[in-house]
Amino acid sequence: MQKLINKFLFVLILFNIVFVTLGALIYPIASIDAVSIWLLKAKAIFFASGALPVDVLKNSIYLYSHPQYPVLIPYFFSFFYFVSGAVNDKIIAFINPLFYLLTILLIFKLLKKMQFSTFFSLLFTYIYSMLSPFLAQGGRKHSGDADIFIVFINWLTLFLSYLFFKNKSYKILSLIIILVMISSQIKGEGIFLASIILFLPLKRQVKFASLIISLIPFLIWRGIIAYYKIPNDFYFLIPSLQEIVIRVFQIFYYTLREMLKINNWYLFWPILTCITLLVKSKDIFLNKFVLPSLGLMSLGFFVFYLFLSVSPTTYVPSSIDRILLQLSPFYFLLFAVLIKTALFPKDK
Repeated sequence: MQKLINKFLFVLILFNIVFVTLGALIYPIASIDAVSIWLLKAKAIFFASGALPVDVLKNSIYLYSHPQYPVLIPYFFSFFYFVSGAVNDKIIAFINPLFYLLTILLIFKLLKKMQFSTFFSLLFTYIYSMLSPFLAQGGRKHSGDADIFIVFINWLTLFLSYLFFKNKSYKILSLIIILVMISSQIKGEGIFLASIILFLPLKRQVKFASLIISLIPFLIWRGIIAYYKIPNDFYFLIPSLQEIVIRVFQIFYYTLREMLKINNWYLFWPILTCITLLVKSKDIFLNKFVLPSLGLMSLGFFVFYLFLSVSPTTYVPSSIDRILLQLSPFYFLLFAVLIKTALFPKDK
């Protein structure tokens, strides 16, 4: 009977993989971000024969494309243009389903490493695969967007960090640092992943050195922006005390409103809230690494929204679903561990 249930869960996961792949096949890339940010720059790189398209990045006509964003993903997309010899967005559309699949495989593998049974590993993998923002990024509506790359990197970082907690291999530490570097070059907020280094079991000197090294690509890109005078389409400001109070309320309000969207998250957030209040886990990796990393990264996003020149009423509703998706590897692992702890309290 257990094997039959496992096979059923596997079929459900496979169905979701087919679902997002068909989405990439049937529907053209139509996401505003995909078309106006990532593909626009990828095409500029292609027509510039691989050179940094400074003229496009500096052109005020394209200010809507967030010219200050790192260009790793556009270069990645342009690689497929160069291979095919022409601009071919149909190829790009299938990259997101591929990373959807890789993320699912990674989640299952991590849960198995953490001593979850095959049934629970498949069950939690299926639950995560059903989250609407993840399905959208996988190939439905948001094919071609970059957030799924950060999601994959965050899951991979969690996987490697778990291994590091077990054997403290410096080879693994090097891979974690590289992933932080890559994350910072996907989107600006990817730099928040550097927070995890602070909670790795490292000596203070090694921790500091690792953090500095991980920031190098981010600092280089900021230097390039300054050197070429690439404009920013938003900036940071210091609001008045009254404005800060209003902004704090708006940030929490629009975030909570997103969490209550049944069509995006189903009953995930109410269940997570209840299980967090009722169950306590003694899992060292969860308590010493996952939770503080999640807390510090969440604080980073909160401060970002708080001091951004764009009003929270404009920017939070349009972006918080993607931010929650980026953070999902951390809080979903919390969800899985707490559920397991509630069902099997004697397990370590």
